[in-house]
Parts: sequence; C-alpha cells; structure tokens
Amino acid sequence: MKNLARASVAIALATSLAACATPGRPARTGTAYECSAGTKLRVDYLANGALVSVNGSRSKPFAKVANNRGDAYESGGSRLVRMGNSVTWNSALKSAPESCRTVMTIN
Repeated sequence: MKNLARASVAIALATSLAACATPGRPARTGTAYECSAGTKLRVDYLANGALVSVNGSRSKPFAKVANNRGDAYESGGSRLVRMGNSVTWNSALKSAPESCRTVMTIN
C-alpha cells in the first residue's frame, strides 16, 4: 500500500512537471551537486518532491517524505536529504551515504 501511494505521488509529480515544460526541452532550473564518492546529481526541487538526475541520466521523480530534520526525498531505494546547503545522497547501490556540495544553481 505504501509503495502504491509513492508511485501515485511520483506519477502526479511527473505529470504536473510535464505540463510546465517546453516541448522537447527540459526546464533549466535546479541545483547541481558533486558528492564525496564521485556521484554527480542535478536536482530540480518542486513543491511536493524533486526530479533527480544521477550522473547525467534521465531525471526521475522523487517523492517528498517525512523527515525529522531538513527535506527528504525518496524513489526506488534512493534517498536525498537536504538541510540548508548540505545534501546527503544514498542509493540502493551504495552502502554508505555520500556528502554532496553545491557546484551550480541554475535559475
């Protein structure tokens, strides 16, 4: 049931973003990060989630989830936590979270 709810949020997020984008071109907003183990992220933060591109891959929707501190986003075993300018990234493929630093903000 929990996975169904997350999938529904992800679909709604992707649909709402698609309605705002120019056909054939992705929106050029968001933040680029470099992480401690070499992962490169591009994150477009939205009201109830985020679109995350890992190492130049196609952006995937992440749902905003409850978190004690900062903003947390999850999708398919991957987790992004943002506290101010600090970001932590963890994917199902890695056992330890990576610390990430901002390298560019696109408006």
